[in-house]
Amino acid sequence: MSSSEHLMPVKGKTIRPRSGLWRRWQEIRLIGQDPVLGLGLLLVGIFVFVFIAWPLLRVIVQGFIAQDSGDFDIRYFRQYLDPYYQGHNFRVLRNTLVMGFFTALGGTILGFVFAYTIVRCNVPFPRLLHVLTLLPTISPPFAIAIAAILLFGRAGLVTKQVLGINFGPGVNDIYGLDGLVFVQIITFFSVAYLIIRGMLERLDPAMEEAALNLGASKFHIFRTVTLPLLVPGLAGSFLLLFVESLADLGNPLLLGGNAMVLSTEIYLAVNGQYDQQKGAALSLVLLIPTLTVFLVQRYVVSRRSYVAVTGKPTGGQLTVKEPWIRWSFITVTTLTLLLVLALYISILIGSFTTLWGINYTPDLSHYGIALTRGLNAILSTTFLAAVATPIAGLVGMVVAFMVVRKTFAGKESLDFVSNLGGAVPGTILGIGYIIAFIQAPTFVVGLVYALLAAYLVGNTARSWWPRLTILAVGTVAGYYFNWLPFFLNLDENGWRWLLIGGFATLAVVAWFGAKPGRQRAAAGVLLVMALLLVIVNLSPLVLDPMTRWARTLPGLVLPRLVQKMASAIGVFTEPTMAIAGFTFLVASIYPISQVKERVRPWLAGGVLTLCAALIFFGSPLALVGTPYIVIAAYAVRSLPASVRAGVAALQQIDPAIEEASTNLGADAGYTFRRVTLPLILPAFLTGLIFAFARHMTSLSAIIFLTTAEWPILTVWILSEVEQGGMSTAAAYSVILIGIVLAAITLLYAILGKTFGQRENVDLAVG
Repeated sequence: MSSSEHLMPVKGKTIRPRSGLWRRWQEIRLIGQDPVLGLGLLLVGIFVFVFIAWPLLRVIVQGFIAQDSGDFDIRYFRQYLDPYYQGHNFRVLRNTLVMGFFTALGGTILGFVFAYTIVRCNVPFPRLLHVLTLLPTISPPFAIAIAAILLFGRAGLVTKQVLGINFGPGVNDIYGLDGLVFVQIITFFSVAYLIIRGMLERLDPAMEEAALNLGASKFHIFRTVTLPLLVPGLAGSFLLLFVESLADLGNPLLLGGNAMVLSTEIYLAVNGQYDQQKGAALSLVLLIPTLTVFLVQRYVVSRRSYVAVTGKPTGGQLTVKEPWIRWSFITVTTLTLLLVLALYISILIGSFTTLWGINYTPDLSHYGIALTRGLNAILSTTFLAAVATPIAGLVGMVVAFMVVRKTFAGKESLDFVSNLGGAVPGTILGIGYIIAFIQAPTFVVGLVYALLAAYLVGNTARSWWPRLTILAVGTVAGYYFNWLPFFLNLDENGWRWLLIGGFATLAVVAWFGAKPGRQRAAAGVLLVMALLLVIVNLSPLVLDPMTRWARTLPGLVLPRLVQKMASAIGVFTEPTMAIAGFTFLVASIYPISQVKERVRPWLAGGVLTLCAALIFFGSPLALVGTPYIVIAAYAVRSLPASVRAGVAALQQIDPAIEEASTNLGADAGYTFRRVTLPLILPAFLTGLIFAFARHMTSLSAIIFLTTAEWPILTVWILSEVEQGGMSTAAAYSVILIGIVLAAITLLYAILGKTFGQRENVDLAVG
């Protein structure tokens, strides 16, 4: 087709038509010209696709595929119309929705009472009340359930010892839908409190003061002014608590009794019946209401104002001075906090009790069990949570920066999917990870490699054909490089020594082909890659003897500490080859940009060959059974909080500051590193606090991914409760809460020492 065929006459002129696809292509080209936006968007896009979108898509597809034959099958959806199964299925669905509705309603009301008391009622010790209110957010989701069993169970301290109730047929107990809703309200009301308190503190008191000056009563002002202004916060907290309740697994497993809900049905389908199709089908049923409510909640939250400084003088918050109103709110708040404290104190006392309900003699043996038999779970959970925390923080800040500061096609999709990982029930995400990563996801590996490789060769030549040639030759050469061990009779270590030699050779090429003054930068990155592969090869020579030596050590604690230390070091020194290959492929973009144009095609071809050999070695990204899949699940579950922290911080920073840096000649990368990043660093550290707490207390997404080598503490607590070891479970819970409190104290100390104050960042919508 000639170039003239692309032109069309308009009023005597010829213009080139621009289709939507062409405009999208031009946007992609402009994004690629900005290194911060291009590479950052590519990496976070890959992360959210691989670890959020792909597992959820696999769950949806798996619900329609028979596990044994692989044929299209809708048997589990058809059961909702089958009279034999219909009664049970709709009863489970009804229980799920009833639990979600009443938990959301009660939690929102209680959260509002707490927020109104602390903000408007001039309550004594407001800081202490705030800290106590947040206790449920830093404890395992089923800690309240354990405490409720200790106090109100059939052998509970209150029900049996104080009230003398003997539970028999027809006597209502803590187990069932009513007890489950009670525990869910206490567990999640602090989330509603955070949202509503944030809105109450942001309300401009001018309207309320005007109504007061016109003679309106306090109740009339509250009903006609304050409450309508709080409707977005109340609706947002109701919808968020509805989703949180439906997503919870621990409380329904412990207290559901005969009142089955969808989350427990999914868990039993996978862990009890080993039927992935049934688990996926039920996950899709659960996904429909949670996703619908999540979309509504996003719409409500998007209408909130984030303006922190308006420039207009405002008065202080209106306080409630009427004694009967003020003391009514304070009384309800105080009584609820006393109940919360009683629940947590019962966990503490229960951890020191010989046998709760029978023998209350103080006993430290439960902590002995926890610190010996459960030490591996404690260390594994803390280590994996600590590794996942900065990943979630960095990805969240990059997503927030892209969403707030950049304009590109798909921005809303990136924001939506990044929040989806924390919005869908964890059981759905956990099943998705099993289905997606139990075998090598060939399509995902090929797609991610193609995107990164295309970005890498983008600046190697001026036209398309040389770029495609480099991409094709490098990929094919890398694929067949993996056949060398077979022909040369080499083991995996020998094959890696060939790769080490290849990266060292490329470092020499980069040194002699680099731009003036860029030799160290160009060759250094490639030498580091070779050195890292040397560490991978030599790591077993150190870690294996370290593990064997640990078995010879005396006692029970020290051997487990040394063994876990060896495993933790191995997470960094013995990664899967696909993870190493993708990391090297991204890092190689920099040295290629530092060499002369005539050298770039040769260097890029060599890098692609070696990285493709790593990426396509063995079963790439078959992560089930490795610690990396737990790290990914942790990071995904806490990603929304990190994104919202970054968005809230960036929306309060005037873009003119960054524009001034750009006008003075700084590029996008320099501006982000030296201007934007220091300004959002307090929000980043605050996001880390919430991310670590979320990781340590996560259960539903992790329960399917834990292994004997990498046990998770929340799963062990649940297992102890199911086996009747309530006191040991309480000891585990106390240790977990102590670790989270210590981490929060440390991070807040760092934040206060570095910045002189703790930033008040709105994280509730995350």
